[in-house]
Amino acid sequence: MKNKEILSRLSVEIRNATPDISERLSLRSHEKKTEVIKMSKSNKIKKWIIGASAAAVIALAAGIGFAGNQYFSVATVIGIDVNPSIELRINKNDTVVKALALNSDAQIILDEMKLKGVDCDVAVNALIGSMLKHGYIDELKNSILISVDNPDARKSAELEERLMNEINSILSGSSVEPAVMAQSVSDDASLKNLAEQYGISVGKATLIQKICNADPTKTFESLAGLSVNDLYLIAETKSISSEGSVTQGSPSSASYITADEAEQAALSHAGISASDVSFITCELDFDDGIMVYEVEFISGSTEYDYDINALDKSVLKFSTERADNYNPSGSGSSSGSSSSGNGSSGNSASVTEAEAQQAAFSHAGVSGATVVKAEYDRDDNKYEIEFIAGSYKYEYEISAADGRVLKSEKEAVKSSVSSSGTAYSVSADEARQKALSHAGVTDPYEFEIDYDRDDNKYEIEFKSGGYEYSYDINAATGEIIKSEKERDD
Repeated sequence: MKNKEILSRLSVEIRNATPDISERLSLRSHEKKTEVIKMSKSNKIKKWIIGASAAAVIALAAGIGFAGNQYFSVATVIGIDVNPSIELRINKNDTVVKALALNSDAQIILDEMKLKGVDCDVAVNALIGSMLKHGYIDELKNSILISVDNPDARKSAELEERLMNEINSILSGSSVEPAVMAQSVSDDASLKNLAEQYGISVGKATLIQKICNADPTKTFESLAGLSVNDLYLIAETKSISSEGSVTQGSPSSASYITADEAEQAALSHAGISASDVSFITCELDFDDGIMVYEVEFISGSTEYDYDINALDKSVLKFSTERADNYNPSGSGSSSGSSSSGNGSSGNSASVTEAEAQQAAFSHAGVSGATVVKAEYDRDDNKYEIEFIAGSYKYEYEISAADGRVLKSEKEAVKSSVSSSGTAYSVSADEARQKALSHAGVTDPYEFEIDYDRDDNKYEIEFKSGGYEYSYDINAATGEIIKSEKERDD
């Protein structure tokens, strides 16, 4: 019997059980005496019915309230991530209590979609269908992350399997072969805070944390904006532990060049054939806001490191060093006092501050400058001098023992970076030759060049003849923004 019918019948019983004394009151209203009305046996029974009926009403109302609380109580939280991040909160009957859009892409998917009160299987079907329709899932982006948060491990496993089968069924009629990862997540306060901070689900935060734990060079912030497909590719490359998760299918890498193409691009740039290589590795990774292949190989006695753009095969960064860490003769400290200034002088300053400034001016080729810093470092027995001349800022370290230049750096006060901020017309090879020519070096070792996308410049470091060199080259114009030379210890 339905609740409404029960309440209706109880209401009738209560009315029937109540004595009608309105007529009696009307007839005796003119009398001043008060008459005591004695209750018959039947009236006593009716009185009992009134009490019992009222108790039944109260009990029924409490029961309805209890059932309502169960209906709206959240038993499980399901996270669905592609790039849209959506959270479904369901009750013990697997009915959706609330659907939350965790980022702007998810708002597009949930727009005008009423999921409250819908079975979770039906809700997932609708969400995946909408993502497919809006282009968030296709042949190039086929990865879907399902995360289940329920204290009952058996229930979590049952939901994971059910939802994975549902998604495969939905996409079976399309051209997409899905890569689905389902995982159980714990009630971790720190992960919940990170998820809220970056507008993602706890499930995606869990996957990102696994990658950061496996590779300490990665930061949560740098990975939070990536799609699940890219995260899945990185996790697969780094052999991230799949403990606590179930996977089906492989993430699509069709948006990027292949590992073989990346290796060939690096070898071609180095001018080395594959037959001359004794060892090579290639790994897809994410660095400085872009997907890259990190290629490392050894040829002869030299080790090469390359970062190859995974989209267009361009060289973003490369470095070389002796495979056996051998330094050629002359690369060590020169005779006399060491570059730290701790020679036979016993850390006493034989050179005055004014003489140190003049030594720096002479080396920089300026007759006058605005000194912004002139400081004596007692521990290393040297002067640290900074000054501005023209449109450049100079930094020098001068030995307080004999006035030698220990370190010099020159940097444009305002670097002329291209207005695009990303396009570069100067190649890495041209930047390399610019730096070596300026330094007068023909035999560098431990050479490293890195492209800084934010400032559109090349950052170059190398060693030669007992010195370390550091350059910043404008990638748009080839101008030397910064140059530095110091003794190699």
